Amino acid sequence: MDLELIEKKRLSSESRYVWQRFEQSEHFNKRWWNEPRLFDDGATYLEVRLNGVEVARVELDDRADFAHEFGASRLGAIALEIQFIEVAPAHRGKGVGTQVIALLSAANPSRRLVAFSEEADGFWASLGWERYEHPEQAPWRRPLYVQPD
Repeated sequence: MDLELIEKKRLSSESRYVWQRFEQSEHFNKRWWNEPRLFDDGATYLEVRLNGVEVARVELDDRADFAHEFGASRLGAIALEIQFIEVAPAHRGKGVGTQVIALLSAANPSRRLVAFSEEADGFWASLGWERYEHPEQAPWRRPLYVQPD
């Protein structure tokens, strides 16, 4: 599978209100993409294509030093949060998500990836990532998964 990661960047004006938007698509959650919150300077947005077709979207957040609040080791600046990863329904269960994570790991070799699970515990566990619950608010918070060393 030959996936292509395309970063959605701010355009040449460098205005925080001018950037390359994701195309509207019924295959992706509208609440997660192209909203005003996408002006976050600490975030990176990726479009994932397979043979020219968009199959996934990813939001990464550079400010992710919170794993210790869940009982994991303090990761500091090496932590990189996968804020959202969404695979188009027609491509789920075909290894796209797993390969996206492998590409993200390869592109960020000095970082440790972390992610909150949004009803995807099986996916994160299948990668061998360690699950952490918030000690005080476990029933109300999503579990945190941390990439192994």
